[in-house]
Amino acid sequence: MTQFHPDIYLAYDKAVTTLRSRYTPMGIYAGRKHFSDLWARDFCFASFGALSLNDLGVVKAGLETLLKFIDTDGQIPLRVGQKNFLLKYFGIDARVPEARYIDDKGHSAAVDNNSLFLILAEKYVAKSGDLEFAREYYDLLKKALEWNFSQDSDYDHLIEEGYFAGWADSLKKEGKVLYTNVLSCHAVRSLAEICKLINHEDHDHFSRLYHDVKSKIYSTFWNGHYFIDWVTADHRQSTFSSDGNLLAIVFGIAGPDEAAAIQTYISENGMNSSFSTETRNPGYSKRHIYWPFFLINMADYHNGMHWLWIGATDIVAKIVANQRDLAVDLVTKMAHKIVEFGGVYEVYHHGAPVRRLFYRSEEWFAWSSGMFVWACHELDIHPHPSTSERGNI
Repeated sequence: MTQFHPDIYLAYDKAVTTLRSRYTPMGIYAGRKHFSDLWARDFCFASFGALSLNDLGVVKAGLETLLKFIDTDGQIPLRVGQKNFLLKYFGIDARVPEARYIDDKGHSAAVDNNSLFLILAEKYVAKSGDLEFAREYYDLLKKALEWNFSQDSDYDHLIEEGYFAGWADSLKKEGKVLYTNVLSCHAVRSLAEICKLINHEDHDHFSRLYHDVKSKIYSTFWNGHYFIDWVTADHRQSTFSSDGNLLAIVFGIAGPDEAAAIQTYISENGMNSSFSTETRNPGYSKRHIYWPFFLINMADYHNGMHWLWIGATDIVAKIVANQRDLAVDLVTKMAHKIVEFGGVYEVYHHGAPVRRLFYRSEEWFAWSSGMFVWACHELDIHPHPSTSERGNI
């Protein structure tokens, strides 16, 4: 039996406390301050941890909230709550929750939320056995997947997107983006699994579609060592982006050889040398960054800062890639950081939560907390008897 560092249990307790502090009747809110709304991607990733804890009710509540606000064309909202993020940043809440569907810069449709919603819906149904949820909402689930393919402008099974459309919404990624299409691919598989659970006739169709999308991801993104970041008609961005590569391992899109190659790249380039896995290698050039972020000293938000959710995903990816010892090493380093600052923060710079003139890292951050809890459960880490009663650091 693996002997884990005591800090892991303390960090686990803190992550559970943080995650559950964000539970609401609408689902899991992203944070306590300027993210105190139901952000779809934050909720979905945080719910990986909630499902590990068997907190099924809050996951179902969030799924049903998003279904309540699904657009007529099948798009899942970016968030439900305060429609204007600038007002939220200054502490002004919406009197009545509203839905927002495009990025807060007003540029592009948010393209990852539909996939994450479908992935979570399958996880929830499989975990809970709530087949009635799947049957009741099947037509809307199918419509959500159809929206994904409405974003495929050249009908090659891959989504195209504009600037700021994914989670890294300070970066000018465009065209066919790895992260988005890995999620979209797994969303197809998730709907196929839901069909299997409820014995729906669409199962074979979505199973075939999944293999077609997966094949297209390989032919478009794989360079022999890792999946590249994005592709347009006249450009191939060869940056290693951790999000899509690690999720490809976790979701089984990357086979064993590819998973080993990706982890070799991470190791050889020192991307695990800090307490959490780096988001990219090498860094993005200035032309790829939303220019107002230079004015507020936040140009490194998605281009140099450390995000705990990326590290948590890498922990699970290392388990899948049969690198358990490296997974334990990484979860230990992340736990030390959580204990050091007594919280599970959104984003870190030089080893500390970001505290700058115009921006402070969100404490009580559900996304990081949920993913850390999920990673711990994947390593069979549960509360230590001597720390499980504490709840706080």
